[in-house]
Amino acid sequence: MSKKIAIIGGGGFAKEVIEVAEMNGYEIYGIFSTSNSLDNYKFYGYLNELKELKNHFVGAHIAIGAVNKDNIKSRKVIIDFLKQNSIKQISLISPLATVAKSVKIGDGVYIGHNVLISIETKIGNNSIFNHGCVVGHDCLIQENVSIAPLVFLGGNVIIEENVMIGVRATIRQSVKIGHDSTIGMCSIIIKNIKANSSVLAMPSKIYVTTQPDAC
Repeated sequence: MSKKIAIIGGGGFAKEVIEVAEMNGYEIYGIFSTSNSLDNYKFYGYLNELKELKNHFVGAHIAIGAVNKDNIKSRKVIIDFLKQNSIKQISLISPLATVAKSVKIGDGVYIGHNVLISIETKIGNNSIFNHGCVVGHDCLIQENVSIAPLVFLGGNVIIEENVMIGVRATIRQSVKIGHDSTIGMCSIIIKNIKANSSVLAMPSKIYVTTQPDAC
C-alpha cells in the first residue's frame, strides 16, 4: 500500500496539517469532514465513510483545530471513534520543527513549523503544537492538548488532558494545568490551575471610536 493518509477536517487548520503531511512524504487519500473548503483534495464524507474506507490508507490524522472547550470535546469524540474502529493515527512533525531526540511522542500528534520541544518531554496522543510554540525540558503533555502559536512553556510543566492553551500564553516552570481547562491568549500563568478552569488575560477595550470626517 502506498503512503496514503486520511485527513479528518476540512478547514484552515487542515491546510496546515496537509502541508506538513506532504512534507513528510504522505499522499492525501482524501478529506473526511462535515464540510469541506479544500478543493484540491477528494472529499468522501465524514466518520461513517472513514470507517468504510479504512483499508485504503495507512492511517488518519485529526486536522480539526481547538480554540475553545467545544472544539476539544469534538476532537475527543473523534479520538474515541478512531480507537473503537481500530483506525491508526499518524503523528505529523514538521521538518522545520526542532524536537530533541529524547522526546517521547504519542500517536496522532501534530507539531507545526518552528516549534521547539526540549529534552525529556513526554507528549500524549492527539496533542497539537502549533507554529512557533516553545516547550521546555521535562514537560508532560497529556492527551488531546491544544497549544496555540507562540505559546511558551517553562521546564517541568504538566498539562493534563483536554486542555486548550491560547496564542502567546506563557506558563512558568513547574506549573500544573488541570484537565479540561482553558488558558486564554496572552495569559501569564505562575501558579497551578485546577481542573475545569477557564483563565482569561485582561482583554483590550475600545475607549474611543472616532467618526470619519464628513465629506
